[in-house]
Amino acid sequence: MNKWVQTASVMVLILAAAAPAADEPVMLLKVPARQAAGPIFSGSGVQHDERFPGTSNLPLLSSKDERFTAGLYKAGAGDFPIDSYPEDEFCYFLSGSVKLTSADGSVLRLKAGDAVMIPKGWKGRWTTSGYSKYYTVYDSGK
Repeated sequence: MNKWVQTASVMVLILAAAAPAADEPVMLLKVPARQAAGPIFSGSGVQHDERFPGTSNLPLLSSKDERFTAGLYKAGAGDFPIDSYPEDEFCYFLSGSVKLTSADGSVLRLKAGDAVMIPKGWKGRWTTSGYSKYYTVYDSGK
């Protein structure tokens, strides 16, 4: 089984784990593009990380076991070394750009409209002048 098929299979299992119990109503959540472009980050539920000024995180869905999370994230300029990425993450960039430099020196440049899958344990450097993204995260270590 190739890596993409494995990843897709894992994502289906993760989404199934995120489903509500049978007695809970199933609710859909639509995020209009105009809201995701910025206004949504001034609403309720937005989290700010004091370690990284200018960041805004809006979790929209979490599984009961809290291993799977999906949401929107916005960050200002930054340049961060990453010793070991803490979880598996899928990112779809809405604005800005990011340069990911792997430990082996290879460089991946991403801009609005691009997506990337970052595996748990990835080592490298995350460099940006700012961006916003949709994300899904799976943390197998919780």
